[in-house]
Amino acid sequence: MITVNLAQDDAKRTLSLKLSGHAGAAEIGQDIVCASATMLAYTVAQIVKMMEGNKELTRKPVIKLEKGDIEISCRCKTDKGYAEALHTYFVAQVGYSLLAHNYPQYVALKLLGKPAEA
Repeated sequence: MITVNLAQDDAKRTLSLKLSGHAGAAEIGQDIVCASATMLAYTVAQIVKMMEGNKELTRKPVIKLEKGDIEISCRCKTDKGYAEALHTYFVAQVGYSLLAHNYPQYVALKLLGKPAEA
């Protein structure tokens, strides 16, 4: 099962996305649940890298993209940058909510450490 954890701290303007595990819906290379979850994470990572390149972050982001273990977190300099990052994480959250709803046996979504409602 893939566990997805999304967290935010508005006061610090920080966001975090963590994925762990494997869906196990099909053989490696054929698993559409894993592929979907991974693509959402890679999209968030790319936006965060772009924000870093535009000097919108207070420090280097954490971007760890390993099989079965993904972590992407950032801290934004401004409220405007935070709003942009928050939108990106929200879009990913919607995608993960859909995956968890359609494949509950393979994906668990948690917001701030609590189970999310589908």
